[in-house]
Amino acid sequence: MTQDLNSQADDTLLKAATGLEGGLAANGSTCGVLTGGSLGLAQALSRQVEEAGAVGEAAGLAAVGSFVGHIRKNYGFDLCRQRTGVDFYTPAGQVRYFLGPDKIGLCMSHISGAVKYLDDASRKGLANEDIAKAPARELGLCARRVLAEVRQRTGTGDARLERLSYVYDGGLGLSGGVCGAAVGAVLAINLVLGLNLRHVAYLRTFKPFLAGHFNLLKKNPPKRVEPFSAGSIITRSLKEKAGSLECRAITGTKFESTGQFADFMADGPCDAHIDLCIENACRILEQAKNQA
Repeated sequence: MTQDLNSQADDTLLKAATGLEGGLAANGSTCGVLTGGSLGLAQALSRQVEEAGAVGEAAGLAAVGSFVGHIRKNYGFDLCRQRTGVDFYTPAGQVRYFLGPDKIGLCMSHISGAVKYLDDASRKGLANEDIAKAPARELGLCARRVLAEVRQRTGTGDARLERLSYVYDGGLGLSGGVCGAAVGAVLAINLVLGLNLRHVAYLRTFKPFLAGHFNLLKKNPPKRVEPFSAGSIITRSLKEKAGSLECRAITGTKFESTGQFADFMADGPCDAHIDLCIENACRILEQAKNQA
């Protein structure tokens, strides 16, 4: 929706973003409205950010952090599990969500509020003073690292997606939400497995959507790789290794600035988690290639 508001249609970005639903492959982490909306905001601000260079990315990251803060303040949540109160990996959770109009109705309300904020932020752009005060530090240390390495190994990638993925640093705009490395891996596999939403009729998207959610309930993944089960492999592996999908829990740190985040990442505390996400994404893409 943010693409349509800003007349910046990009089907590749939309396809990659289809795995963000339900808190990243229906895991209940950072709401897909936030992760998807932030990608749209990064796209809208991209010209300013690229012209300003490293300080532009820092200012863009701060803008995304403000968006997350706005949603937290006005709606009281940033995680899908907080908003819905359901677990998509249980039959009861799925029934409660899909057969409970109150849940879907609240989601639609939050989408409407988020789109209004993003439209305003996109039109205003980055203030010159925000760019001027932003520190010149290397960013793109989470999702971009995964996307770039997966592209080098498999040939699957998108340059624009890589550029915009800095917004996932520090758990989305330094907010401590969903791990950027996991987001990068899910974005990468959905470049191949995701749905081309702009060119597929709604009813045709509904069937794979339901099938994907049903696959989350299975003990073993389906024989043919599909977006939700593939995304669950990435997220489950990270949760088993790191104990959580949220950056604030994985790192034990609340990042107050891009400088603090860059210094933290320079010591390599997340390298093993990033490598794990890369390996899983490459393996899934290889499987998808073999089944094509």
